[in-house]
Formats: sequence, C-alpha cells, structure tokens
Amino acid sequence: MRLPFYPELLLLLILQSYWLTTPAQTPSPSDMVLVDSVVLVGNKVTRDNIILRELEFTHGHSYPMEELDSLIVKSRQNLMNRSLFNFVTITKNVGGATCQIQVSVVERWYIWPIPIFQFADRNLNAWLQKGDLNRLNYGIDLRIENFRGRMERLNIIVQTGYDMRLAFRWTVPYLNAKQVSGLVVAGGMQYNHEVAFETVDNKQLYYHSAVNYARKFFFGTFNYTLRPGFNDLHNFGAGFYQYQFQDTLLKLNPDFSCGTVCRYFQLDYTFKLDFRDYKPYPLDGYYFDAQVLKMGLGIFNDGVDLLWVGASFDQYVPLYKRWYFAYNFSARLSGDRDRPYFVSAGLGYNDMDVRGYELYVVDGQNYSVFKSNLKFEIFPQKTVQIPWIKSPKFSEVFFALYANLFFDMGYVSDIYHGAVNPLSNQVLWGTGVGIDFVTYYDVVIRVEMAINRQRKTGVFINFVAPI
Repeated sequence: MRLPFYPELLLLLILQSYWLTTPAQTPSPSDMVLVDSVVLVGNKVTRDNIILRELEFTHGHSYPMEELDSLIVKSRQNLMNRSLFNFVTITKNVGGATCQIQVSVVERWYIWPIPIFQFADRNLNAWLQKGDLNRLNYGIDLRIENFRGRMERLNIIVQTGYDMRLAFRWTVPYLNAKQVSGLVVAGGMQYNHEVAFETVDNKQLYYHSAVNYARKFFFGTFNYTLRPGFNDLHNFGAGFYQYQFQDTLLKLNPDFSCGTVCRYFQLDYTFKLDFRDYKPYPLDGYYFDAQVLKMGLGIFNDGVDLLWVGASFDQYVPLYKRWYFAYNFSARLSGDRDRPYFVSAGLGYNDMDVRGYELYVVDGQNYSVFKSNLKFEIFPQKTVQIPWIKSPKFSEVFFALYANLFFDMGYVSDIYHGAVNPLSNQVLWGTGVGIDFVTYYDVVIRVEMAINRQRKTGVFINFVAPI
C-alpha cells in the first residue's frame, strides 16, 4: 500500500531537529560587562560582609547587561528584606566593558529600649471589648537589632504588671565565614494571674487568681538555621517546656491539661521560600513555608503527644498601574487525636484568622484558610525629609497608603468540642474594606471594617500586613 506524503510534515520535522541540536546563543564578549569593583557607602555599623552576602552579583565576574540589571534589583530587595536599612540604592557606572557598582545604605536605629504597655488579651480588639485598664502589662523590652554589626538580634524582656515575664532571645544568622549556618537561643519564664481554661460559644472563658499565679511557664529553645542561597531557609528547632497550673483549672475543665505539672520536649523543622519584594508589605512575588512539629517525645509521661504539619502559600500580583492583588492558602493538620486544652490552637491565634472573626476563637484539630486582597494605591510610596530631625536614621521618611477590598474563608474541624462552639465544622467567611498605612521601620497600620457569615460587623485595628 502506498503511504501518503506530506511535505509540510517533513519540513516541520527538519526544523524541529535543527532547533533541538542547535545550542542556545550565548552573549558575545561585546555584550558582557565586568563588575570591576563594588563600593559600599553608609554602613557605619553594619559589617561589609553582611551587605556583600546579599548581593547576587560578584566582583570580578562578567554579566550580560540585562542580567546585571535584574541582579541589581534582586540585590536591593535582599538588603531591604533584612530589616537593617531604611533605604538602599544600588547604582552602576559603566565605562566600556567594565562597570563600578555603588551600594548606598541608610542604616536604621538599632537599639530600642521599648516600654512595655500591652494587653493581657489575645489582641487589641479583644482587650477593647472588655475595656479593663487593670488588664495591662508594663516593663521594658530591650531590642538590639543589628548587634555587633553582624545582623544579630538580641532581645531581653523584663515585664511586670498583670503578668510577669522574664525572657531573652539571641539570633545569630551566621556562624562562620561561609555565612550559611546560624543559631537562635531563647529562654525565659512567664507567670499569669489569669488563664483561659475553656472555649464556649467560641469565646474563651478565663480563670482569675487574685493572690497566686494561675500558671507558671518555663521554656528553653535552640534553633539551627541554614540559608544556602538568598531566598530559602531551613530551620531545625528543639525546645523544653514546663507548665505549672493551679488545680482549680483542672476542676473547671478536666481536659485543660495533663496534670498540675506538664513537661515536654519539642522538635520542629521549618522550610521557607521567600521571593517577596518587600517582606513587611509585599506587592509582588510569592512566599511558601512548610513546618513539621512534634510536641512530646515520650521522655516524660505527662500526656503531651502531638504531631502536626502545616503549610502556607502567598502570592502577590501587580495587576495594572496602581492596582494589586494578593492571596493566601494556609492549612494545619494534626489528625483527630485529642489533646490538652492548653496546647490546642485554631483560628484566632497568632494572626491566623478569618477577617470579621477577630473577637472569636475557633479551636480544632485541623484547619484551612483562604485570604484575598484587592488593593488600590491611594498614595504611592513617597519619601520626605523632616528638616528639624538631624539624624538620617529618622529624618528621611517614606510612606504609602492603600485601600483594599478583602474576602476570606476558613474551616476548622473539631470532633470533640464542636457542640459548644458553633463556628467550628462549618465554612466561615468574612469580607470588607480597609485602609493600610505603610512607613519605615517595617510599620504597617491597618484599619478594617468587616462583616462575617453570621452578619456580625465590626471595625478592627491590626499592625501587620493582611497577607
């Protein structure tokens, strides 16, 4: 049988073979530029090697001009995301086949003896609902952000008032000349007169001990970090935790803890992949993290035995001119095994919430959240000088203002206490509008008006980016 002949198909196969066998064109020597020198300006405290570690181009290497421009943009983002500088400017001066690159930084003020004046509740909105001035803590929170000029962070807390707290945390990002491995050491104690012992109708019920402390908490942790590149981080953690509770808490809720004294060791691992343009308030890029945590290793027979895994993904998309969109998916799974109330979690803790439900907690064993934001840039980022402030650490200020429309959804699975907490085991959603103010020193102030699925409305204040 004679087969049909298709000359068009033969031509296509010949062209495909040519494309697959022909190597990609490389830039000619005339298209390359040599980074002849890198000059650092303005780093009076920060050591040179800390800045050079964040540069994605290298002195003595040649790059295509377009690639070098892209590496300069990424390097600036790397430096800004270290929270060491208020401003970073990277310029190149090309002369023939070589160029000189200058990195100019405006360093921040690094020593902050911050007075503690905080609320004994979960967040500001929960405290405002009670309006009790006696539920305040005060003291000093000493933060040294660029300790020894090595990007180390030293934090010492001395707090009294409603609760007492003594704690320290020392972060060392780099242990050796390769600037890859680091460590975090922390420890402390906290005494509380008042402790949430149960959740009913998605509101925490508190036990107050006027004379003695209802809870005494001691901890010590150690973390080893690996940052082999610019955007990925591995964090290996180990910790010891001990709680002492008044027996009244167990009488009020037999499931509150495993006894009047609970001790356990904890192991955890976290992986982060961060390509956000500006971590405090991203507008472009994406972020991913995954975590595995094991509470209780069987060393103490105190009843704490919990394994959970979690993951989160954020993406930030510039849409058109001053319009931006962002979304987040987060999930945490810990199986259906019951656990003491004092280690339970869910929505409403640690900034993990569905907007519109800030005044509620939704405890459970597993949960997932979707958050979304449509933003309009009312005032694009603008830099101004304050003439009566002499220090450049404070005199040069940038700020921006955004309006946003948001929609969030969440679901919490609770197979043990769902009967008394109606917000669990159902899809929750909240929507609303808000205003975000962004300025230097990573300051973000959000004011939002929201309505949730139960038609409850409210105005809420927050101090971190929504996504």
